[in-house]
Amino acid sequence: MSDPTAPIWHNWSRSQNHRPRHLASPRSVEAVVALMQHAAMDGLTVRCVGSAHSFVPFWTDDVILSLDGLSGVAEVNRSLGQAKVGAGTKLHDMGVPLWQQGLSLPQQGDIDRQSLAGALSTGTHGTGAHLRSLCDSIERMTLVTGVGEVMDIGLENESELFPFACLCMGMLGVLVDVTLNLDAAYYLHENTWDTDVAECERRLPELIAENRHIEFFWVPRTDRVLMKTLNKTTEAPCRISATERIGPAYEIFPSERKVTFNEMEYAVPLEQGWTCFTELREVLLRDFPELPWPVEYRTLAADELPLSPAYQRDSVTLSVHQGADRDFHPLFDAAETIFERHQGRPHWGKWHSKRREDLITLYPRYEEFLKLRERMDPENRFLNGWLNSLVR
Repeated sequence: MSDPTAPIWHNWSRSQNHRPRHLASPRSVEAVVALMQHAAMDGLTVRCVGSAHSFVPFWTDDVILSLDGLSGVAEVNRSLGQAKVGAGTKLHDMGVPLWQQGLSLPQQGDIDRQSLAGALSTGTHGTGAHLRSLCDSIERMTLVTGVGEVMDIGLENESELFPFACLCMGMLGVLVDVTLNLDAAYYLHENTWDTDVAECERRLPELIAENRHIEFFWVPRTDRVLMKTLNKTTEAPCRISATERIGPAYEIFPSERKVTFNEMEYAVPLEQGWTCFTELREVLLRDFPELPWPVEYRTLAADELPLSPAYQRDSVTLSVHQGADRDFHPLFDAAETIFERHQGRPHWGKWHSKRREDLITLYPRYEEFLKLRERMDPENRFLNGWLNSLVR
């Protein structure tokens, strides 16, 4: 039972609230090992927190383990284009030290507030028809198991475990550091413009084919579309106009999000992306015509990570948002019904209602993951009530 006098912990949108017995912030791998050993002796659940930017109930009233003390760019190998980074490092703290070493992340999402471990463990991604999610950049990692065993995991020494550990929602252990494959440092040219849905539909195939990154935001209240492209450039950083700029990739990728919201996102097969969006638009215009929050449309290349929403299929990801002060269920229920018709797979950190049997249908290797998870965490140290519904 949690301590009623303990402070309440909440996620970024305040949709999840917990009063944990203990909020731990270890500053070394050894401290994580000791914490896991004590948790095992006391029979406590342990769930990690990075920046608390997920919207599903990942956390616990037992032990919430903050990864903030395990942060920083620890080692860089410029010849291999790799860097070893603490799992608790915030994405916005990685850009400058990597840039100073001549390196950049190959891909980012549209915010950079997440911790590295949280972004990797939930499949955070950006956009680009030939670009995969951030977790596809993992070369190797260090994981602490539920009994305090330290594991060095890579394809060459843990080939069965590695692709699952890259994206597992923290259900296999505590990620303490990650070695990433990176790109040479690069500048991005950003261009944004406003248009209507008909023009968006006409130009979208061309824009996807011709740009490294392309996405759009459609707003029900206005029925207008904000288009956005990003492309590598060798031109010097500058502000070209109010809608066009050039800068280091780590500065151009993220957008600022000052107003809190809750979010649902699904990945559908690439060829079904526009049809799914059209059905979603029709429902939102009919039932939520004053919604000021956008639907976000992005592309994502297929990968080989078994729990990735883009596993073995090129995808379009569609996100819907609702203000944190509003009940999100009516909107998300309506959107999820449409995503289901298009074989949508949920983003793991964003709201969804999927359960074990649904996920077995959607992810061809999900039962393999369930067996692996049981072997890795037989005492269910890294589960909670909600996660139980995903695995049991």
